[in-house]
Amino acid sequence: MKLTRPSWLSAQELVVVGISGIISALILTSMIWLQPVQRGENPYQLLAYDIRLQDYQGKRLDPFYTIFFANYEAKAPAEEKQAVIDLLTTSVKSLHPYADRHHLFYRDPLKPELGMISNLKILNEAYGQSDWLAIDEPFYALLTEAKALTIMTQGQFNMFLGHVSDFWDSRLSDPQYWLGYRDLDPAFNPLYRQELDSRLAYVPMSTEDVNATLELKVEAQQYYARFNAYRNAPLGSLKISLGAIAKGFANDRMADALFDQGLTRGYISNGTSSITTMGPRYGNQPYQWQLTSPHASAMYALTIQKPGRHSLSTSGAYTGFNMPIGSTSQLRHHIINPQTGYPSQQAIEINVISSSFSAAGLDALSTAFMTMTKAEAYTYRQHIILQGYDLDIAWVEVIQHRVHVTYTQGYASFMQKEANVRYQLYE
Repeated sequence: MKLTRPSWLSAQELVVVGISGIISALILTSMIWLQPVQRGENPYQLLAYDIRLQDYQGKRLDPFYTIFFANYEAKAPAEEKQAVIDLLTTSVKSLHPYADRHHLFYRDPLKPELGMISNLKILNEAYGQSDWLAIDEPFYALLTEAKALTIMTQGQFNMFLGHVSDFWDSRLSDPQYWLGYRDLDPAFNPLYRQELDSRLAYVPMSTEDVNATLELKVEAQQYYARFNAYRNAPLGSLKISLGAIAKGFANDRMADALFDQGLTRGYISNGTSSITTMGPRYGNQPYQWQLTSPHASAMYALTIQKPGRHSLSTSGAYTGFNMPIGSTSQLRHHIINPQTGYPSQQAIEINVISSSFSAAGLDALSTAFMTMTKAEAYTYRQHIILQGYDLDIAWVEVIQHRVHVTYTQGYASFMQKEANVRYQLYE
């Protein structure tokens, strides 16, 4: 059987699409941004990797829609490892529901008469209502931090991008889009450009608009939220999404709880892109992390060697679709620039790391920095450092078919350079 190309694809575009699809498929089969380097006589053991989570209808869900686990010292006492499993299992089942905007959850699956947890799905459905929604403290804390980071980054991390993200998710998950992008992408189709613009128009960006759209309060030890109408957006035209911060927030909560109980011999990996250590590594050796390379010229972009308690977060765009536009191409992926409505184009990969800034904050910043220039991101870094935190950034790009890493000063003390990768200190 002879294969023919679609009439709307030129020969050059067909080649580009084919190569892009092959590369993307290869990347998707090994989509691990951060992975530990396992060395020494005291290997780690996976714990809490099979937590059973389900919504009120019994549908099985992955924790935070990703791969979750803890790595803990294998030689730790069995009762200590069981305590880690118990704490993480309870925490995941408690924390996941709050940030889930697609499912409902019973407060107690064994006592459905107690009703549902007030979570993000319920809050989104309460959009425009005058009544305050009673919520639990963890959900209040998550919303408070997401709102503060939306304001701090001037909307570049934006908790109100849910409806815009849905627009791109529907395309990136559709196999037809990869071949029919000229019909389905807003860069080519004016009707979809109009639809994207209409969704983007309902995204609050300024501090005043963010404060007016989501209100939070505490009265008589009860926490409340109110999702107010913005620009007369109809119900469903404005949605809060917490996917870019929920994993880090959960890491913060769980790491603190583990630390308080003296369970500090390992780390939490939430999606392999958000990692938090609980304490010093065995033998006071540094933890070692390898950052996946976005290009075949190198296996890894860099190796991080850092001791003690810390968190790191990585956002990446290279697992998306490299869409041809004329003689150039643009990445289509899940990280959206709130200014344009299109997937970000500034960097392919961002890694941020800190021993003092929250993991939730790092998750949000790694997303926000994907849409900023290096100078803009560096300005935020300086602002955070002036507040007494440490923070370092590594930008990973592919320049002239070679991986290029630009990094801030802190990486110089804990970064191991890889072969075939260019490195440059940002000054």
